[in-house]
Amino acid sequence: MKSFLKYLLASFVGVFLAIIVIVLIGMGSASALLSSKSNEVKIKPHTVLDLNLKVQVTDRTIESPLNVVNFQTMEMSGTLGLFDILQNLEKAATDPNIEGLLIQPAMMTPGIATLQEIRAAILKFKESGKFVIAYGDFFTQSGYYLASVADKIYINPEGVIEFRGLRSEIMFYTETLKKIGVEVQVMRHGKFKSAVEPFLTTSMSESSKKQTKAYLDAIWGEMLSDIAESRDLSIDQLNTLADKFAIRTPETALENNFVDGLLYLDQIQDELKNLSGFSSTDKVRSVSMMNYLNAPRTVKRDFTSDRIAVIYGSGTIGINDNGPNSIGGHHLAKAIRKARTNSKIKAIVFRVNSPGGNVLASDIIRREVELAAAEKPLVVSMGDLAASGGYWVSTPAHRIFANTTTLTGSIGVFGLWPNARELVTDKFGIHFDGVQTNELAGMGSIFRPLKPQERDIIQAQIENTYQKFLQKVATDRDMTVSDVAKIGEGRVWSGKDAASIGLIDEFGGLEMAIQWAASEAGIENYRIREMPQLKDPIEEIINQILGRPAQMSKIIESEFPLIRDLKETVNGGPIQARLPYTMTIR
Repeated sequence: MKSFLKYLLASFVGVFLAIIVIVLIGMGSASALLSSKSNEVKIKPHTVLDLNLKVQVTDRTIESPLNVVNFQTMEMSGTLGLFDILQNLEKAATDPNIEGLLIQPAMMTPGIATLQEIRAAILKFKESGKFVIAYGDFFTQSGYYLASVADKIYINPEGVIEFRGLRSEIMFYTETLKKIGVEVQVMRHGKFKSAVEPFLTTSMSESSKKQTKAYLDAIWGEMLSDIAESRDLSIDQLNTLADKFAIRTPETALENNFVDGLLYLDQIQDELKNLSGFSSTDKVRSVSMMNYLNAPRTVKRDFTSDRIAVIYGSGTIGINDNGPNSIGGHHLAKAIRKARTNSKIKAIVFRVNSPGGNVLASDIIRREVELAAAEKPLVVSMGDLAASGGYWVSTPAHRIFANTTTLTGSIGVFGLWPNARELVTDKFGIHFDGVQTNELAGMGSIFRPLKPQERDIIQAQIENTYQKFLQKVATDRDMTVSDVAKIGEGRVWSGKDAASIGLIDEFGGLEMAIQWAASEAGIENYRIREMPQLKDPIEEIINQILGRPAQMSKIIESEFPLIRDLKETVNGGPIQARLPYTMTIR
């Protein structure tokens, strides 16, 4: 009876908690569906469009309720797609009811290449003659880079601004793994393929430092060039200020022409009223980027059945579809195949924003890209990064667009095999024994070191994969294998440098890629179809309740990138084509 009551109580508590989770997710779901599927939004005259980057910016707007509820704060949040931001800015430029734009950067901003695309779209928006104001309490370097495009920049009088140059750091796990009794056995091709260095050494190799310094300098140079032009400063001035970390306070920012005023939020509201033609007693009219998606275009487009497919490949590449931050090889290949066989789709834009991953999954995707490119105009638009496996899937395209700050290349291959024998045997006292029919039947066991013959076999597989990688790039990019080898070795290149060595064709963002695809397809009027199709919200809720995947796991990985990186590296398969590490530029 005691056990029965215990299990009954446990079941009751489980059901009770499940009901709470369902209610919370249901609230988020209802909010998401109501906001995204609401009736047409009517924009009143003299409205300000609000670009608030507190909302996470991804390549594609994700309307899943699970991305609306923040399980850490239990607040409603969400994501906003880059493509929707670009479309909104284009629409707002011709909307007589939109008076201007307010940019509000946040502490967590998108990658620099994404900001470059938004910045370019805002420059185009400014051609309409409408005002652009930027305001914030805290400006990161990337946030300030975006804000610098504005006519006027204001900061809270007690706010914070960062401007001290870029730095990239790598975490090394070698000694930690040694202490717990785990050895990572590494095979690779490419002296720049530094993805394996955290498991081998305690510091960056000279080749790793060389490539990292090269693309940091390239990205920093692009940022300085744009800021200098917008703020009427010289690049030398900006570097001097960064070297001294002279821009630390709102006052020093104002003194050095980084901002145009120190204002509180209520004063910004007064400024917006003045620019919008309202009196001081009126209330500012504003519309968020998310809500403006539902506002009608003032310039009507003729109906057409012609479509351009925008196919998103965002995240680490694996065999299975693991969610919005990963690419399932078969899942994405299926979407490309659908676009290829759909007669209404006249061209394909493949948006790649990936550090790479599993080689097999990358090649599954690449094959479908190759088949589609043989039938229809197909262009690749690279996001913040399209490296290693992300470059592998891109090469069959007729044309590759990237921003100058995109990270790409990383043509190299590696493999990781952990040996946990010391951990399980010496520390936990667990022993293993067995029999086998053939000499190499036990190859790949994580409870013993690899034999020399096994190492040779794996290294040969890596060398074979690397040669195939070189050949594919050479064939698709009209280069010789030896030429590709010179720029390979796993080296990561900035978009600016990638153009000079033939890895990409043209500088430009997603909109430019779409325009090129339309031109190649011979169509002027078209609709965009975004692919692959997102999961049904109800299905996501059910999977969440059943623990596939666990929301807690997502939270932990978002808060501790180290855990995410280790998980992606370990789960990436025996042979990987992956960017050396996750890079966030601040």
